[in-house]
Amino acid sequence: MILTEQKNIFATLAYLIIIIVGLKLGSSIILPFLTAFFLFIIFLPLIKFFNRYSIPNLFSTLVVLSIIVFMLFLFSSYFISTNQDIIQNLGFYQNKYEEMIPKVILFFEQFNISFEWGSVIKAIEPGKLIRYITGFFSNMGNILLDISLTILLLMFLLLESNTILEKLSHLIHVKENQNIIDTFFKSINRYFLIKTLTSLLTGFLIWILLSYFQLPHAFFFALIAFILNYIPSIGSLIAAFFAIFISLLQLTMIDTVLISLGYLVVNIVVGNFLEPKIMGDRLNLSTFVVFSSMVIWGWIFGFLGMFLAVPLTLIIDLACENSKKYHWVSMLLKDNLSNKGNS
Repeated sequence: MILTEQKNIFATLAYLIIIIVGLKLGSSIILPFLTAFFLFIIFLPLIKFFNRYSIPNLFSTLVVLSIIVFMLFLFSSYFISTNQDIIQNLGFYQNKYEEMIPKVILFFEQFNISFEWGSVIKAIEPGKLIRYITGFFSNMGNILLDISLTILLLMFLLLESNTILEKLSHLIHVKENQNIIDTFFKSINRYFLIKTLTSLLTGFLIWILLSYFQLPHAFFFALIAFILNYIPSIGSLIAAFFAIFISLLQLTMIDTVLISLGYLVVNIVVGNFLEPKIMGDRLNLSTFVVFSSMVIWGWIFGFLGMFLAVPLTLIIDLACENSKKYHWVSMLLKDNLSNKGNS
């Protein structure tokens, strides 16, 4: 019996590796489908609201697509314009960087902390980090603009929204247990809703913090904090790094330290206290699983994979939880074994 179970586990792991490699190789095709599917889930409550008042699917689809296109245009335009402004001032930032190095060395020497500064300065050339930051911003703008296939797929999903749930029920053979699919949709919607609200709060508090210290592009860095807060574990760290680095170039060392502490307080209060309190046990994924999923899905699907890491892992959790053969996988993903479900 034990030998059979071990064979099943090894076989499952082998299948899993094959699936991961397949997803990686086909990521450019699969990712638009996944993104469209999750956007469909997010906007499904709005579609259902229109359906209650017998509003045609064509009209509700046009409304949803208009909202998405408008938001993408707004975000992309702002990212690109701010990115261009930073690039135009690249020479200024490089000079500031060179002026900053002696101050940083002096600051650490006051605490008897020494490094091989020659190697550090040589490894990090002036303007290198600035180019990385602007490249990151530019890449985000390109991602937002290059989603024509995703929007097209989403349009067809929205037009067929009335039959999607029924098709899914037949697909996974749970017509008699429709609440499983309903639970899945509600869990995904609840996750994105709570994540959006906490991300908005994070961005707003960061905007107040940076505006108080009069850091240039304060709203831009607050927007970065809002977006990257969707990435588990490291998103907030990346957002803080950008703002702190620019603060080192523009403001005093004391201001930079205070801004760093401000980021730390905001992320602890919102990310470690408020968000888990609101989310409750609905997510029920261990911290290790959340971080690991971010790394794995990020490797498979790139930047957007990090955003979709938790929802994709929730799909695996729900599927395995309702399978006798793979229930053990769901148990490994859980944070609290006493909580059997996600709802």
